[in-house]
Amino acid sequence: MQHAQADAPVTQLGDVLTGRASGRRSLEDVTLFDSSGIGLLDLYLGLALLDRLDSTP
Repeated sequence: MQHAQADAPVTQLGDVLTGRASGRRSLEDVTLFDSSGIGLLDLYLGLALLDRLDSTP
């Protein structure tokens, strides 16, 4: 999160995916993804996000 503004609200992606937090609320909201840098974890997360997208009505 080194490039985010110091006062920017930060929500963990896992919280959004599990419904504990809401994601973007408007088109003006910005989503920043800071990957782990470990290819296998990034791949797993990408697959999980695609799976979630496929199951969204």
